[in-house]
Amino acid sequence: MATQIAQLSRRGLLRLGAAAGTAGLAATALAGCGSGGSSGNGNGGGGGGGGKASLRFVFWGADDRVRRFQEVADLYMSQNPDTEILVEFGEIGALETQMSVAMSAGNLPDVFWVHGNLFPQMVAEGHVMDLTEHLGQEIKNDGFSESVLVSGNYDGRQFSLPHGLQSPCTFAKVPVLEELGIPIKTYPESYSWEEYAEYAALAHERLGPDFYGTDEPTSTGYYDPMRAWVRQRGEEFYSTDGDIGFTEATLTEWLQYWDALRANGGAVPPAIHRDDDPFFQGAPMIRNLAAFHLRNSNQIGELQKLSPEELVLMPLPGSGGEGTDSIFMFPNNLAVAADTAYPEQALHFVDFLLNDPERAEIVGTTIGSPPTQAMRDVIAPGLDAAEKQFLDYIGFEVEAGPRAMPPSPPTSGAFTGEMTTTLDAWAFGQTSIEDAVAHIFGPARDLLAG
Repeated sequence: MATQIAQLSRRGLLRLGAAAGTAGLAATALAGCGSGGSSGNGNGGGGGGGGKASLRFVFWGADDRVRRFQEVADLYMSQNPDTEILVEFGEIGALETQMSVAMSAGNLPDVFWVHGNLFPQMVAEGHVMDLTEHLGQEIKNDGFSESVLVSGNYDGRQFSLPHGLQSPCTFAKVPVLEELGIPIKTYPESYSWEEYAEYAALAHERLGPDFYGTDEPTSTGYYDPMRAWVRQRGEEFYSTDGDIGFTEATLTEWLQYWDALRANGGAVPPAIHRDDDPFFQGAPMIRNLAAFHLRNSNQIGELQKLSPEELVLMPLPGSGGEGTDSIFMFPNNLAVAADTAYPEQALHFVDFLLNDPERAEIVGTTIGSPPTQAMRDVIAPGLDAAEKQFLDYIGFEVEAGPRAMPPSPPTSGAFTGEMTTTLDAWAFGQTSIEDAVAHIFGPARDLLAG
């Protein structure tokens, strides 16, 4: 899985049997990027036997998500017997590398989930279909608000569409907050960043020395909390002309904030934070090492299954009260390859993924909230308490009317990669805040110019 995308056809899954784990499925059914149904892949315009269209559908995820989407593909094929859906999946980092190679080779899959770091370049170089004229036609777009479409819009044209809404948030262990007398704040209210630092330090002081307040997200490459900090100061991560959109002073204050929390035990030391995957089962909060966890709101269901204690989902610090203008969402987006051999079938499949009620029930909240209220109403009766908490959270954000963000420039992946390397060195004390900021606003910034 680290080096190849796994391709799992409908027939292949049935052969392998429902009891097989995802690792076993991947090992048995590996296929490289060169196979599938898009033009340039060697299949030609005719697709499978008898003129059947074969669409490669690529996404990332583990066991539960893979099985849900194979069920979705089976449902679609039962309704559309002239189209075969070739399901391909993998770990998100490995897939990003594979998609970068496929983009360079002109061999993107027909329908795929969007990697945020790669997508601006894909749009700029013409690798993805412009969906603007297809909205309201082949793809029904009733109920899609501007706030959820903006992430796939470039220069007024729509190049990707959201099929799962997610956003950054604060998770916490309810019994820990109750024991410490820390209030739970949900929309429209939130902690301030000062309160968050105070509560994180309190957790270490009262429950330490081996218990901390919160994980530190930035040096792991998770920039959404920092983006919120930036937007709350009237700035943006990127400017409208593709440059850095925040000031050196804002970045310096952000790093100083986390240095202070590490010093007083409010933040998990980087060596502990990084000795396991810092997300999901490796998150310090799940490992009973911290009270808070900063990550994406759609993960509440999976995190709750990993935690014997009740979890609560709260806004990021600073995003409540008068700060709701700075709220932002990063939907899980779908795109179609510009050179797909089967544009009609690809658009029809995208419409199914966005608007089919049975598909919505199968997937639930595993990729986030459905983008429309109609589909949220479809799945709500079958959700558990944690997932319903998430739907309420997203529902508030959709209606909050946050200001739009400038799109990421085509070179954003190179910039954030260099930024992560720099901030990893800062986290481990290998470089100072001053030098880290100078590097980000120097050599790293130069990468944005291409």
